[in-house]
Amino acid sequence: MLIESITVLLLAFLILLLLVVGFETVGFRLSEALLIFIGSTLLFLTSFPSILLYFHGSLGFGIIDVPLGVLLFEELFTVGPRNGLAIGFDLAGFLIPFFISIKMVLDHRSPVRASLIGIAFITAVSYISSEYVAGEGVIIRNIYAIAIAASVVGIVLSKRQWSSVGPIAYVSGSLGVLLGADVVRIGDILSYHPSGFAFASIGGAGVFDAIFLVGVIAVTIDVIFVENVRLINWIQRRLA
Repeated sequence: MLIESITVLLLAFLILLLLVVGFETVGFRLSEALLIFIGSTLLFLTSFPSILLYFHGSLGFGIIDVPLGVLLFEELFTVGPRNGLAIGFDLAGFLIPFFISIKMVLDHRSPVRASLIGIAFITAVSYISSEYVAGEGVIIRNIYAIAIAASVVGIVLSKRQWSSVGPIAYVSGSLGVLLGADVVRIGDILSYHPSGFAFASIGGAGVFDAIFLVGVIAVTIDVIFVENVRLINWIQRRLA
């Protein structure tokens, strides 16, 4: 049992190392790759409270921990059962991808024009691939199709500037899903009137949420593509 546990940990560490190194080869910084994989995972495993933005018809700023039944909003603090619709976001599933995406656009690793085109395209794909179900939230039917679309966007819009492939794919995937699956359906979400309490969380599934996963999967696909292109170019140079 001990040997199996050690083997699993070593394998997980190796995969993590390969992903971090791979992300660096397509335009990510080490701190960003570590934040995505280690920071997000730690936040998810510790069940860090979500940030609350809307409750009982009012916009504001607060903290909510649904499993513990704790809600702190403006001057309201409650523990236990409550009624009404609350809307907020998860740190691991939303804030980290959003923060890194905006940072990449601002420092031009993901060029503004390419970012806007990519986000618009993935927003459309995400909208077509998702639907809002009252009481359940936004359901995405095929997350892999969106991720593949984001990876292709990164490759095409980078124009063979491989240091831009990862940022463009990540920004397009993360922000495209946010807009296409969540923001455009905010009206449907607000129109839902639960009989008890309901919490609509953007990125609420943490590291398993579409906003988080689409960006990671898209960049991973691009890492494989770019490394294969580099390998083919190296072989061709050696044979020339």
